[in-house]
Amino acid sequence: MELRNLGVELEALATDGSLEEEVNLRARAAALDHIALVDEVVRLRGEDTSAAALCRQAAALRHRLEAVDERLFQGLRGWIRSGDYTPAALRREFDRYTGYVPSGERPAHLGYDGLDHLIDGLLCVEPVPRKTVELAPEMVHLETTPARAILDLVDHASLTPSDVLVDIGSGLGQVAILVHLLSGIETRGIEIDPAFCRYARRCVRALGLTGIEFVPVDARDADYTTGTVFYLFTPFVGDMLQAVLDRLRAEARVRSIRVCTYGPCTPHVARQPWLACYAPDPEHEFKLAVFHSRPA
Repeated sequence: MELRNLGVELEALATDGSLEEEVNLRARAAALDHIALVDEVVRLRGEDTSAAALCRQAAALRHRLEAVDERLFQGLRGWIRSGDYTPAALRREFDRYTGYVPSGERPAHLGYDGLDHLIDGLLCVEPVPRKTVELAPEMVHLETTPARAILDLVDHASLTPSDVLVDIGSGLGQVAILVHLLSGIETRGIEIDPAFCRYARRCVRALGLTGIEFVPVDARDADYTTGTVFYLFTPFVGDMLQAVLDRLRAEARVRSIRVCTYGPCTPHVARQPWLACYAPDPEHEFKLAVFHSRPA
């Protein structure tokens, strides 16, 4: 790749004032990715006066853009820690970073957008830990729910103040934390990897939150007696998925529950005879699906 072309592209980014507007988080992320590419090209070129100058230009721009992000994230964390936020006010802030709207046709949530960059910066206050548990064949590796799918859940799961949401396969804790922030209800995360649970707990403490719990346990052995709303982003498949659904069915014999799903597990959940789907397309893997238990 020609250094001159990279220099022209860097100069265009450096003079783009919109990149320093807080709301343009996704564009800043793309610019930072481009800067990383410049760094890699320079590294491969080795000792070169032109390359060194380009590297200094890239470093200065990276510092400027990262400073904008850090001010944004620190301000948002401080607002939450102060307790001065309300779920409605926080939702208005989040809505600035996504094209998702709650009205109209329920969308598929494919890929990530600016809101995901915001949530990553808000919650990731330290490096993500390595996994400490080897996954069984039917378990699915860690993936993050697109943040707008969590907004969709809050909008359409009919949450009430007495509800308790349980995120089954909670990973780094994003769903449980965001649902609590946006609704005020109690939330729990069930996660087999203790390192992920410890990380999620530290995120909760960093934000000064209460009413959120993370339990390191195999989902087949978890206690579901307090939950009224359950969320699964395809944490496992096959017999393990069915075993956990059978556990939830036992809970539904005692009280009405809702099950929200996202990802490839949704069609399997839609075939459970004890659940009724209130989503427009329960066979679509990447639309947030909301199921209600049928009367026992």
